[in-house]
Amino acid sequence: MRLLPQSLFGRLILILLIGLAVAQIVAASLSFYERDQALVYFSDRQLAEHDADLVNLLDRLPVRERTRVAAIRTSPRVRVRLFSHRPITPTDARPQDHRALRFLEILKTFLRHHEITGYLLRDPVPHPNHFLPFDYGYRTRSVFDIRLRNHGWVRFNYLRPLGITEWPYPLIAYLGVLALAILVLVLWAVRLATRPLSALANAAEDLGHNLQREPMPETGPIEVRRAARAFNDMQNRLRQFLDDRTRLLTAISHDLRTPITRMRLRSELLDDPALREKFVRDLDEMTAMTGETLDFLRGLDSAESVQPIDLMALLETIQADLTEQGQTVTIEGSHTRPILGRPSLIRRLCENLTQNALRYGQRAEIEVRSAGRDVEIVIRDHGPGIPIDRLEKVFEPYYRLDPSRSRERGGTGLGLSIARNIAEIHGGRLYLRNHPQGGLEAVVTLPTNGER
Repeated sequence: MRLLPQSLFGRLILILLIGLAVAQIVAASLSFYERDQALVYFSDRQLAEHDADLVNLLDRLPVRERTRVAAIRTSPRVRVRLFSHRPITPTDARPQDHRALRFLEILKTFLRHHEITGYLLRDPVPHPNHFLPFDYGYRTRSVFDIRLRNHGWVRFNYLRPLGITEWPYPLIAYLGVLALAILVLVLWAVRLATRPLSALANAAEDLGHNLQREPMPETGPIEVRRAARAFNDMQNRLRQFLDDRTRLLTAISHDLRTPITRMRLRSELLDDPALREKFVRDLDEMTAMTGETLDFLRGLDSAESVQPIDLMALLETIQADLTEQGQTVTIEGSHTRPILGRPSLIRRLCENLTQNALRYGQRAEIEVRSAGRDVEIVIRDHGPGIPIDRLEKVFEPYYRLDPSRSRERGGTGLGLSIARNIAEIHGGRLYLRNHPQGGLEAVVTLPTNGER
């Protein structure tokens, strides 16, 4: 899904944040509910105790004094009326709900020797004239009729509120601080858990460019140490394999050069100049193929250290060397900042592409431009170009196009493969494209810091 973060760290944080939010919402809801229930219970108990005291007082007063006391207790929330006989229950009376029944039980604990009956009346909800998180109004009236000991009845008509009238700010602040503390711990824990994965990913990416890199530190939890140890073992096995292959190829190269040298010496003894020239050309091609094949199979492994390179100076040197050979090479644009890389490999990359342009397009036009943190080198020729469906295939070793890019023009079919390897070793990329006005462009993108 596009909405999910791409990194493991982001996904874990999102999952934990959702879980934390749900937990906080549930906890807050339960806390608010329990708070409301506690407030209602203590409010009802206080009210019941107060009115029970009033009933006991009315029991002791003469009948003529009761009316004055009842009037004093009457308020917008509670209406108190006296009756000489049992009050009549209205026809629209409703059965008591759980809250009214609980209030009745509380009353009975204070008035154990009194007869008490109750019911509910529906009352319109008034419109509040203020704005609060919870609307303050009334839904129902709880009515309780209590029989007095000496004579008569008293009716308490309670106007019940809808809910709590203000937010519990201390509780909200407490939950907020708790959530913030948990969030900080979650961020720290997830970062601690994913850091070894990031280090392993960086090491694997770096291994593709530098097999001689330092081994990973085998520290941390058991699983992390096992992964680092396995990665280091893999790196050592790869290095040993490539070292063995390099030694084998070096021996093969040495064994091949010896008969080639003997054949070159013997070709000089040929009397036919035309035949001698063909032998020498074939031997030169075999020597070049041997050297470039070994370079390609070695992966261009070089002990040369990475250092700052003046790219413009390097290109101008190549231009001067080729111009002395009668070739046409032009340079446009500039890049002032040095790039990090291995000078001999960067020179070979640019030379291979420039010589390809000269070989197949008569002249080479080099354009240099900055592209953010990268530098882009575009080398254009004025040859026939390459079919679109073969722009990638020409990077395959020994792949050739016929007839315009055949063996008759020279080369071994490894130049582009070696050039792309050099670009990728330096964290860059190389691709080809046909120019709209004819010819082929080789585009090299290199990071200025030597890594991507």
